[in-house]
Amino acid sequence: MKFREELHRLNGTPSSVLENTELMHLMEPIVRADFSVCETYSYQDEPPLQCPISAFGGLQDPDISQEQLQGWKQQTRRLFKRTMFEGDHFYLHTQRDALLQHIAQDLTPILNHLSRVPYLYQKRGGRIGS
Repeated sequence: MKFREELHRLNGTPSSVLENTELMHLMEPIVRADFSVCETYSYQDEPPLQCPISAFGGLQDPDISQEQLQGWKQQTRRLFKRTMFEGDHFYLHTQRDALLQHIAQDLTPILNHLSRVPYLYQKRGGRIGS
């Protein structure tokens, strides 16, 4: 499959961009490099993270399944949350507001905790820990 056909299939690049020869001449090397990183990435097994992970995906994504997203659960010892949206690989274009709302909900408890860290640090006489 030709590169531009693949971009069209993924549904993340507007037709007006794909049909613009000058713009594609400028953008294609950048997008190809992005594809190359994804295609050559090699997972290295490491201990799970000590932070929550939220994974988001499109229900109609032809390339990333719900099971693949669920695999991120193995990467954390904390809370894992998978949220699926209507749409394909580029669901974030059509589900932008809902996605941002979910991200804000997921980050709020973390940010609230972090905002207390300087206070807790001072309260303990400048010591980290209990």
